[in-house]
Amino acid sequence: MVLRKLVPLLLASALVAGTGCVKRAPIVRLPEKTPVAVAFVLDYEQQGELAAVPEALKRQVNDALRARNLEPFELPFDSYSKLFVPVRDTQRRLARLKNGEAPLTLLVETKSVFFSQLNGRYRWMVYARLSVAKKDGSTEPMIVSVDQSAFVDFEHQREAAAVEAVSGEISNRVGALLDDFLGAMLGGEAPSARAPLPGGKSPVYFVMVDRFANGDPNNDGAVDLADPAAFHGGDIQGVIDRLDDLQAMGVGTVWLSPVFAMRTEKFFEHGAFHGYWVEDITKVEPRFGDTALLRRLSDELHARGMKLVLDIVLNHVAMDSPLVAQRPEWFHRKGPLENWQDEHELVNHDVHGLPDLAQENPAVFSHLLQSSLQWIEEVRPDGFRLDAVKHASLDFWARFNAAIRERAGRDFLLLGEMLDGDPALIARTQREGRFGAMFDFPLYFALIDVYCRDQSAARLGAALSSDRVYDDPDSLVTILDNHDLPRVVSDCKGDLERVKGALTFQLTARGTPSLTYGIESALAGAKEPENRADMRFDQQPLREHIGALLRLRREHPSLDAGAPRILRADKDVFAYARLMPDEAAIIVVNRANSPVRFELPNELSGQVKDALSGKELEPRVIEVAPHATLVALVAAPSPDAFSEVAAEAFRQWRGGDRRREVRFAISEARLEKGEAIYLVGSGQEMGVWRPQDGIGPFGPDGLLQASLPIESVYEFKLVARGPDGKARWEAGDNRQLFVHAGEGVQDVKLAWQ
Repeated sequence: MVLRKLVPLLLASALVAGTGCVKRAPIVRLPEKTPVAVAFVLDYEQQGELAAVPEALKRQVNDALRARNLEPFELPFDSYSKLFVPVRDTQRRLARLKNGEAPLTLLVETKSVFFSQLNGRYRWMVYARLSVAKKDGSTEPMIVSVDQSAFVDFEHQREAAAVEAVSGEISNRVGALLDDFLGAMLGGEAPSARAPLPGGKSPVYFVMVDRFANGDPNNDGAVDLADPAAFHGGDIQGVIDRLDDLQAMGVGTVWLSPVFAMRTEKFFEHGAFHGYWVEDITKVEPRFGDTALLRRLSDELHARGMKLVLDIVLNHVAMDSPLVAQRPEWFHRKGPLENWQDEHELVNHDVHGLPDLAQENPAVFSHLLQSSLQWIEEVRPDGFRLDAVKHASLDFWARFNAAIRERAGRDFLLLGEMLDGDPALIARTQREGRFGAMFDFPLYFALIDVYCRDQSAARLGAALSSDRVYDDPDSLVTILDNHDLPRVVSDCKGDLERVKGALTFQLTARGTPSLTYGIESALAGAKEPENRADMRFDQQPLREHIGALLRLRREHPSLDAGAPRILRADKDVFAYARLMPDEAAIIVVNRANSPVRFELPNELSGQVKDALSGKELEPRVIEVAPHATLVALVAAPSPDAFSEVAAEAFRQWRGGDRRREVRFAISEARLEKGEAIYLVGSGQEMGVWRPQDGIGPFGPDGLLQASLPIESVYEFKLVARGPDGKARWEAGDNRQLFVHAGEGVQDVKLAWQ
């Protein structure tokens, strides 16, 4: 296969190394038992050394194959091990396998890297690359990557023991990979490595129905426009009336706040207009319209090539809902949620006084599922936004999402709201809860900190570098604010230039952008209910900027599907590229008070222009004004000239295989008796901010060395841990580290803050 054809598949379809299968559709079984040639290998860090994998991994992978009516035929290790020694490239290894008469081949490659010893346990990072291919070569191989922390108890337990510790996770990923591959074989369509968003990655626009537009005054009921906690009269007809306006701005998917029968009376002066205090999930709230009108909205959107997402509330009902008296056994009835760090309370207690549904009760599960399926049948939405994910169990979400997907199809969006800045937690929630997409709160916090609070620009790089913890970071939905958060205009203290910069970064980043109604109108509000103000159509100072960015995203594949590659990251400047074979988008964030001149790498030479203004720029050096965010487009000098660099960027972004030794030297550390110092920070290598999983400890000489992926950014702190395991964090702001793509050891000097 020539590279020209390979790279677009790698980048646009996400079928090659580095993409995880987050879709947990029902198991795909072939109608007839089919042989599969299977090869396993454990690569060592030293080139030329490899070994067989543990038997436990083989057993679990074989079980996953048989569950799909595939009969594993394990190729003898000696038949390919010598062929694999000089070759680490997966495609070439697949080509060297002799699979006999088996029509399918599965290759499981693993590698373990030691990281640290902590509290008597030994931490390793396990990397696996899983590949499935047809013998006749009629379709492209499908390849995914997995990286996972593994802990073993004894120093003598080495690479194989680390692989065995995570063999269950690897076999689960093999199963998901096979489901995508077999589904494509049976359906005849190109497989999707993730649950696609409605309309592809079409921008999402959230509408709080009561606050958007009043299309039918006859259904208003009691309204008080002067009271920010009262109903204001918005309805479904008002949304229909504004669809052309939204489409003209570049919106592709409309997400409605809950439109189901709801509490309409205030609760201790808190308003009920938002819709999240549901009383009857089977009916449309009369103030908003009826089922026929909701179906009409769906039809109007589809006629424009747009999509509809409904907001579904499955965790609770409204205070004093009739359902509580009618079905008391349907609720946990454990009192208010008081300890937000207690997982049991998060799932089983009442959030802000809202009666908590017991989803583990079969009757409750059936009610929630059947009511949701009712709306799919009657309204034909393209997806659900699922509220309050952290307040229901992952077992419930996995069962519910699997059942919805089985009825609605693989492309039905299941978008989870997990308001947390921990990417590892969001990744685990998406995977185990079987969500198709999740909101990207880690990037949200970084954007607000950089653009509104003048924190280090490298924070953006740390957020993007954490992408390796996700099965598929392109399934994330990015935000700048929402109805539960301060409006970005308020966070940036009314400075619209800062907001424009944040929008520029968000709308050119990986994932799918989501906008909250009124951002184009610069709506403000630091808290509820002010952050849920009425939409303004008369003044929209940010509309043109948003529209231009969304148009650029549609017209330039690099801004929609380009592989990220970080080029620079420090306190004042963050620069990265999004790469496709024929084009590179360069995003440079300058938070300094003076201009910055950013030099492009030699391999990205070509004709350069400012994406927003269209102005031609110097071919090698980009100048960025103070406190500006610039998007430059570099046209490849010849067709597919950026293919190799784009493919390498994709592999590094998802796999992080290219690494560099980083040596940390600490001075002036004041330790208490028995304490040792560790590095704890963003990224799996530094424990994703969990002290027990950090790198370390520093040796008696004050040195610590770690192998870290190049072109990655980490935020971290020094942490002292005593014999009792308690963590003592250093003071001051987070530190940042950019791992350069240089030769030799990168030295970092530190002093305890």
